[in-house]
Amino acid sequence: MNPVKRLLLGSGRLSDELRRELAAEGIVFVEEGLTGSVREFRSARHERANEIEGTAGAIVLTPGRLVVWTSRGPHRGKHIDVPLRDGRPMGVDVRADPPERIVFGYEPGRPHPGGPGRIEVHLKTPSAAGLALRLT
Repeated sequence: MNPVKRLLLGSGRLSDELRRELAAEGIVFVEEGLTGSVREFRSARHERANEIEGTAGAIVLTPGRLVVWTSRGPHRGKHIDVPLRDGRPMGVDVRADPPERIVFGYEPGRPHPGGPGRIEVHLKTPSAAGLALRLT
């Protein structure tokens, strides 16, 4: 990631503590320093609607869990941390958004408490298509 983006978006790197925890479980896939955004889609009755916040992030997959880390915003840190059931993240929709973007979507209150609506984490990675296929 270039220095200006790093300054504005954060490093997108996992904390040492989380890295140790995930390594103990056995990391199957990890990518850090990914640029992207967190998008909040709220219902019409809420004041905040369709907010987009730039961020940097990381994606980690262990045999039993998916973790998505973000460096900025109100949900920074472990933004998504969900178990896998039959290889799929519980409560999180995953899709590839060509050419190189992966999207993790969920309704607040499942993996991360919040209000009504939908939250999506978009991260740019050359592994988007393969990772989305693996998780769907």
